[in-house]
Amino acid sequence: MSPDAVQTPDYLHRVGLPPGFKPRHAVIGAVIFVVWFGVLGFVLTHGRGEASSVDVYSELPAGFDAGLASRGVTYQGLSPVDSGTQQQALAHLPALGNDNGGQPLVFRTSFTQAHGSGKPGVATSALMVVIPDPNGTDVHVDFVDPTSYRTLMTVEYGAQPSPSGAGPSSGAGPSG
Repeated sequence: MSPDAVQTPDYLHRVGLPPGFKPRHAVIGAVIFVVWFGVLGFVLTHGRGEASSVDVYSELPAGFDAGLASRGVTYQGLSPVDSGTQQQALAHLPALGNDNGGQPLVFRTSFTQAHGSGKPGVATSALMVVIPDPNGTDVHVDFVDPTSYRTLMTVEYGAQPSPSGAGPSSGAGPSG
């Protein structure tokens, strides 16, 4: 049998445009291609070299976690708050007797205070107001109710000895 006599299936010899293809399909495909790479190029080239707005942990003073842990307090999750919430939280806090002039930081979090023999307590949602000393030695932390702005707990820790020389500054304790 000669090779010309062998019938090959139709799908092997089909050339040209697929059935139902119209020129507008090529135009639509080209537009999608251009838009896709335009968006990709925009996303990849914008925001470079800018600090992340979500990297709030870097704003905390050095040794912050260890300072709270030494007082039996832990926190979980940390997110920034808008300026209105920050102003409300700061307005409802009593003036500090030892106003250290530090720039206050306000975050949304939940905290737990250890009870008794180190057993963790119940996690409580709160606004955490951190007022570090400009010299980086003392830190004042208030945990504030996010709806009533009532102070739930106050923690102070620092590297400087107390006036009696007995150790770090005052510890954690509920206030109010």
